[in-house]
Amino acid sequence: MLEKIKDKIINYIYNISNQPVKLIPLLEANQLFNEGMKLDGSKLGFRIKLPRAYFVFLVLSHIIILPIGYMFHNIFQQTDCHASIILAIFFTVVLFGIFSFFKEWTRDCVAKKRIKEIWKLHFPLFSYEEYNKEVASIYQKALEEEIKHSDLERFILDKLSS
Repeated sequence: MLEKIKDKIINYIYNISNQPVKLIPLLEANQLFNEGMKLDGSKLGFRIKLPRAYFVFLVLSHIIILPIGYMFHNIFQQTDCHASIILAIFFTVVLFGIFSFFKEWTRDCVAKKRIKEIWKLHFPLFSYEEYNKEVASIYQKALEEEIKHSDLERFILDKLSS
């Protein structure tokens, strides 16, 4: 259930291209993703729709904030208005600080989704979960050995087969 909701959020927030991605950008993205680095969405064919991301984030945050605010309404009503203003400023800062984490989380989710989709095109016989780290190390070796881009797919498949 949560996976379906996550997929709907991702599909709503991101514009995902139908164009296939070449092998080299896939290998670079796989290596960066495994290292926990920030990925360039244009190489994998996705772009965030920022107004939609703000909308979804505000809806999700209000699902949490409104019940909490309702529970503590009497306490806020009896406190000094200055304390309420300071708390409102604090929660606003926290809310927009959390948005950057939300945006990074969605970017990682869509990047992993795109890498898995593209992986099926280039390496249909090798599952992503099982071989992604191995392919990343083979790609690193290919870069060190200065393998030509035209021979790269054959080099990787030969190493995976052996």
